[in-house]
Parts: sequence; C-alpha cells; structure tokens
Amino acid sequence: MQDHLSSALRDKIEILTLIQDDETGNMAWAPSRKRWGSVEIDRQRNLFSVVGVGSQGATIIIRPDPLLTLHQAIRWNGEFLHLTSITLAPERDRQEIKAAICHPVTLTAKPQARTGRDTMNRPTVVQQATFSFPGILTERYFNSEEDEVFRRSTLERVLVAPKAVVLRVGDLVQLGDTAPYTVLQRMDLEFYKNEYVLERREDA
Repeated sequence: MQDHLSSALRDKIEILTLIQDDETGNMAWAPSRKRWGSVEIDRQRNLFSVVGVGSQGATIIIRPDPLLTLHQAIRWNGEFLHLTSITLAPERDRQEIKAAICHPVTLTAKPQARTGRDTMNRPTVVQQATFSFPGILTERYFNSEEDEVFRRSTLERVLVAPKAVVLRVGDLVQLGDTAPYTVLQRMDLEFYKNEYVLERREDA
C-alpha cells in the first residue's frame, strides 16, 4: 500500500465551486468549504486535456465528501488543482482524487451574433452578451513536421473550461488586452468540462 494513502491528513485544502452572476453572466471560482487531506505530487504528468499538453499531477486523499464532484476544483498551498477523477481509496474511509496542477486565467467570451426568429417567425439577428469566465490555456499537442509548419503561421491554444462555459465555433475569446482568439473546434463530450481549440493569426 502506498505510503500517502495511510499518512495523516495534515494538508489544508479548499474546495472551490463555480459561481455565476445572474445579472452579468460572469463566472468565477469561489471557496465553498475547507478540508484536511494528504497531497502528494505525482511522478507522471496528468493528461487533463484531450488534445492539449498535460501538466504536473497530484493525488489528494481526504475523508469521503459526498458533495464533491468533478465540476469543482481544489486550492492547495496556493496552487489550483483541476480535478480529473474521484474514487474510493483502498481504505474505505478515504477518498482519492487525481488532479492536474494548473494556472487558470480569467477570459472574456465574445459570442458572435446568432440567428433567431421574431414574433412573425422571420429570421432575425440575436446579439449575444459578453461574459468572463475562468479557464485553463495550454499548448496543443503536435506530433508531425507538417503540424510544426502550421504552428509557425498561427498561434494555437487549447482552452479547458468548466462545463457551464458554452462557446461555439467562430466565437472570440480574449485574455486581457491581447488580440482575441477564435474558437476553431469544440469538444463537449466530457460531462464535467468543455474543451476548445483556439487560433490567433500571427498578424492579428
């Protein structure tokens, strides 16, 4: 049995829950409760993204928390932990959490106008409001020389966002005052997160 499974729960962790402002639609991580746990840095990287590069992994052991889901996150020792699995540890009174140590940023979504219908059932343009949300930007994984040639003319990132963040192909995503990215691809089959491939031309 691994040593960290039987060690004392001496690390203070904070469970984060995504909240959304009803008026603005802005989303942010907020602390919901604190727990004692045991945190160990993994030797292997955590592949938390389908097409993005992984990051340093961590294993957290806590007493069972029936309210904890993969829709939440953990803050530990100043680090943000993106949860990827929750299982029962070999000891029945423990819960094992796998996570990726990430650096979330606050992004602004600028959805493009949608096509709707008016009261006479005629096509009309429906403007969409901008909103801010927390997300994780990582590099896209490339494995061929052709991909490398493409990389030199574009700047691509993979965005990992909470499930509540819904974007469409063509929407814009902006980090601070930098030039915005365009959503090229959406991957939404995971039940607790959405992933987006973003692109920004070098001459943007």
